[in-house]
Amino acid sequence: MAGALTLRAVALACALCPAALAGPRQADQSAGTLGFSATQADARFSGAFRQFRVILDFDPGQPAAGRLDVTVETASIDTQDGERDEILRGPDFFSAAKHPQAVYHAERFERAGTGWRADGRLTMRGETRAVPVTFTLQPAGNATVMKGTASLKRLDFGLGQGEWASTEWVGDAVDIRFELKLAPAG
Repeated sequence: MAGALTLRAVALACALCPAALAGPRQADQSAGTLGFSATQADARFSGAFRQFRVILDFDPGQPAAGRLDVTVETASIDTQDGERDEILRGPDFFSAAKHPQAVYHAERFERAGTGWRADGRLTMRGETRAVPVTFTLQPAGNATVMKGTASLKRLDFGLGQGEWASTEWVGDAVDIRFELKLAPAG
């Protein structure tokens, strides 16, 4: 009986940890979405970054050896509102001319329910903070679909200077979501 349970556990682990992940995987804006939502004047709005690159080198059987690197071009922000986008690119928020990229790096992973949690650090506008990312992995032919979420406080990164340093008009909480089709790197 114990042997049958162990075999089932191994089979379940294999199903949850796709072998297709052997070697680094990558995605960019042509292979998925990297979006966010926040609050402005007590109303939710959504946006996305139109230029980014993700590299995941992760073996679910050896999570301690994993690595996740994400580079986002901050000027590529798109909320479907040109005026808001210009303000977000400007010196009071991303200051995209001075800080053209946001960078996330993780080397620590652990199980989180049916998926994973990456404990990494995000650098935006010269500020670096710990930001955990939760995600799942699903095989999709030769690719792997990575879906996940994260949350952060914009003021921790200096996103909101001058009149925007208050949360009166723009909320502090930002929710990030992504769905990427990772292909073998190379």
